[in-house]
Order: sequence, then C-alpha cells, then structure tokens
Amino acid sequence: MTYQEERLLFNQKTQCTVVYHDGKIKETDANVFQWKVGTSIYDAHPFFEILKSFIEVLEKEETTYNFPCIHLEDGKIEKICDITIKINTQEVVILLFDYSSKYHELNKIAQQKNESILKSKKLELKNEYLLEKEKFKNSFISNINHEIRTPLTGILGFIEVLEKTNLNFEQEELARIIKRQSLHLNALIEDMVDIAKIESGKIKIVEERFLFVNLVEGFKETYAKLAEDKGIQFETYIDHNIQEYLIGDRTRVFQILNNILNNAFKFTEEGKVSLSVTKNYQRTNKLSISFKIEDTGLGIQAENLENIFERFTRFNEDKQISGTGLGLAIVKDLVDLLSGEIKVTSKPEHGTTFDIKLPFKFEITKSSPEKKKKKYSLPESKKKFRVLLVEDEEATQFLIMKILITHGSFFVDVAINGEEAISYLERRNYDLVLMDLKLSKVDGYQATHMIRNNYGDKVISEVPIIGFTAKSTQIERDKCLKSGMDDFIAKPFEQEDLIYKIVKQIAKKAAS
Repeated sequence: MTYQEERLLFNQKTQCTVVYHDGKIKETDANVFQWKVGTSIYDAHPFFEILKSFIEVLEKEETTYNFPCIHLEDGKIEKICDITIKINTQEVVILLFDYSSKYHELNKIAQQKNESILKSKKLELKNEYLLEKEKFKNSFISNINHEIRTPLTGILGFIEVLEKTNLNFEQEELARIIKRQSLHLNALIEDMVDIAKIESGKIKIVEERFLFVNLVEGFKETYAKLAEDKGIQFETYIDHNIQEYLIGDRTRVFQILNNILNNAFKFTEEGKVSLSVTKNYQRTNKLSISFKIEDTGLGIQAENLENIFERFTRFNEDKQISGTGLGLAIVKDLVDLLSGEIKVTSKPEHGTTFDIKLPFKFEITKSSPEKKKKKYSLPESKKKFRVLLVEDEEATQFLIMKILITHGSFFVDVAINGEEAISYLERRNYDLVLMDLKLSKVDGYQATHMIRNNYGDKVISEVPIIGFTAKSTQIERDKCLKSGMDDFIAKPFEQEDLIYKIVKQIAKKAAS
C-alpha cells in the first residue's frame, strides 16, 4: 500500500467540522457522518449540547477539549470516536477520529480477559468447595470408622467368647451367621477407609525386604479350607526362578491378590480357582512378576468389563452373594500406585481371569530365615497380675474383662477416662494399663504423657501401657509409641493377639 493510499484510508477515518457559535455547521468533509452545511450540530447528536457551556465560559483566544471513546449515532450509523474540540472567539472546530474497530477489538480482549478471570475465580471457588467436601468426607469416614469399630469390637469379641461355650447345633449356626455378617461389615469399613486414603494421597508405598514364597503359601493355607467347604479345587503355582526374598510393598501386594481371590471364591460354585505366579522379566536388580488368578465361576458380560474397576459397581444380582462394590476399585488404585498393570478377561458361565504385572526389586544376598514371632510367658507369681483397663464403652469393658478373667491370670480394674486412670494408678500398683485413645476429659495420649512425665515413682511412670484404637495405621502406631506407650492394638482384635501383647509387655517389664 502506497503512502497516498494509507493517507486516504486514514482520512476516511477522520472528519473535520467547523461550527458557528450558534451551532450551525459552517463546513464539514462528511467522511464519518453525513452532516450537512447549514444544519445545527445540536441536532446531530445530544453529546454536542456540551458546546454551549464551553462557549459561555470562553476566556482565552482558543481552548481545546479532548474526549476519548464517545459513542455517536446518526441514523443507522454507529461509531466510537475520539473527539477533539477547539473553540476560539469566531468558531468551533470539531475533529472526529473513528476508532470503532480498535475499540471493538479492545472490548473483545477486555471481555475475554474478564471471562478468563471469572473462569479462574469459578475454578478457584470450585477447588475450595472440593477441598472442603473432601475434608468433610474424610472427617466423616474417620468418625464413622471409630464409632462403628467400637461396637463391632464387642460383637466379634463376644462371638469369639460364645463359640468357646457349649452350644447346640442351632446356636452354633446363629453364631456363625452373626460372625460372618460382622466380618462383612468390618470389611466394608476397611474398604471405605482405604478408598479415602487413596483419594487423599495418604497411602504411601513402603519398600521392604520380605520372604516372597511365604506370601503365596499364605494364600494356599488361607483358601484351602474355603475351597474344601465349597467343594471346589484351589491350585497354586509359583515359578521357582523367582528370588526367595524380594523388595516391595508386601502389604499392598497381599491386599491386591486377596481381594481378587476373595472375589474368585465368592462367584465360583463348582470347578476350581487357581493362582499362578511367574517371572515376567528381570533386568539387573529389578524384575516384573505376573500373577494370574483364574476361576470357573459366573463370569462377567462383555459390556460390563470396561466398568469393572469403577466404585460401587456390581454386575451380579444374586443377593446371596455379598459385596461392597469397592474391592476391585481399590485393587486398580493400588496396582496403579505400584506402577503395575492389570487386565481382566471373562466369559459368562465359564469364569474370569485376572492378569496382574507388578514390579519388584531384589538384592543379591544370602537368604536368612524368616523372623518368627517370639514366645513370651508370664513371670512366676503367686498372685494374679493386675491390669487397669481405661475404656468408656461398657460393651468393650465387659468384653476385655471377660477375656482376661477367663484367662485366669489377671485381676481387672476399670477407669472410664484418663483422669480417673491416673487416680487409680496413684492408689494401687498395676502390672499393665490398657488405654483407649479416644476418651472424654483426658484422652489416652494426654494420660500417657502425664503418667510418663509427672511422677518420680517408677512403679507409676514405667508401668507398661498398651493403647487400643479403631485406626489401624502405621501413623497411629507411631503416634502411640511417640506418646510413651509400649505397644498398641487395633479394634476389632483377636483374643489371642490381645493376650499375646499383654503377656509380652509384662514379661519384658519383669526382665528389665
């Protein structure tokens, strides 16, 4: 484009109009608006009424006024202009600069920017809402976890006590049903807690050295009896080329395989379930292991396979088969956390196959025997050992008293909170304290801290303390030990575990 063309294009965007003091147009080039000579500028647009006040106050020979971004209309013509007005004693010069396209572009940019800010603010508010929602959900699950586990501990504990009494066949069957349903409820709570942990990123992968073959043999022992009861076969195979000791998260691997095996047995009424473990590949000190779990059960329809790992998904309508719809969702999340792979194939009425590949590490060292659970026995004494139970739930109080008194080696006193527990300790010597963590007034942590730090009498300050809680996490265990407790046990617990831990702490104290 030449200079003359550019100038012509610019001239089309400007208009110069000369007006007498009475408002009549003296001359105009009419490039922007088609104003006519002899007509009044006041009729062109109301904006120009402002000229009257400017003319009245004119004091100098010439005064200039600038007005940016003025919206002018004349019939069907609409323009956004910058206006310069020059007034002298003889006339008024009006200069219009048509910047409509530029202002429209700027307005579009400003609008986009505003929309972007609004979207950003909306996203920020949404994130705040989701965080609050997540916080509420985790708090809710945590509270429900504690509130359900406490009565569940009593139910399972008393069922265990009941099973050891003389029951007729009908009573035994009723006890089994109560126990089965209680264990199902406990599994549901575990699944809910696991999902919440995974979502909040609280599950940490722990790499530890463990005896791999024992993991597989453990499943063989656990499910052999179930297979016998159902009249089906359970086959296991482990590749002998896999190293004896591996490094990985044994707990999560167990959880993955146990969930899938549990499903396989649940949906298989005849035929067999098999677990096959083979080495996929090995490079330096890393290897990949394939786990294949096959069953001859009900199978899954092809259209449902793609949704099988979604939460609360169940494709079998048989109400006799219990399930939470969370197990496979947890499996998928854990496999992803371990950087593994999982695939599933199935044929209705013929069975289902899960293929899982998980990475492990190993170190080239001589194998060492697996560490066995050390045996402890109570020290010889003519008197029974006195235990202080600090617990505010009546059912749990009665359960633990029943377990310890039935054992025959213990007296039991009960305190309902930490404050009362300290009062008991000041009046009587105890061989051990069982301390619930969630108590009114003074909780278990505070009471333990006071016992350990506020007394010069070692009989009080060094009394063995076992904490028990509904939260069976490593974090909770560490918190118990850091507060000064000697051990902890999670609700619901097995009677044998409780007795073992009590005997262990009393024996260790006697030997110190």
